[in-house]
Amino acid sequence: MSAIRRQVTVEASPRAVWTAITTAEGLKSWLCDDAQVNAAAAGRYSLINEGDEGPVEDSGRIHTFRPTSKLEVAFDKNSKGPWKGTHLQFTVARESGETVVNVIHTGAAFDDDAVRTEAESTWRRALTSLRDTLEGG
Repeated sequence: MSAIRRQVTVEASPRAVWTAITTAEGLKSWLCDDAQVNAAAAGRYSLINEGDEGPVEDSGRIHTFRPTSKLEVAFDKNSKGPWKGTHLQFTVARESGETVVNVIHTGAAFDDDAVRTEAESTWRRALTSLRDTLEGG
């Protein structure tokens, strides 16, 4: 199973980063067009983006929910979005006055070179957007 690993350093508190990755408003500010989050262990996590033929939703269950430090989501295998059947992990840590955000996104879908390339590009853009949003850029 292939993994995409990305990291970004943000001049914002871990709490601000946590809000950005665990609330609908936060997610809409940098990652998706709409979101629904039941922010708790075993809660639901849905990301919705406008596709060519209407809204496309990636929906899954939160497996790990450690406020301000770790979030893990397993996306449903029958989800309609490109992340169906994948596993997403965010870790958030304070280092030297800044907050480091690590993303590990794994799944068999990323064994396909085209899917992997698209996902890597998506995460590169998304984490830049997260940093810019939280730093007011």
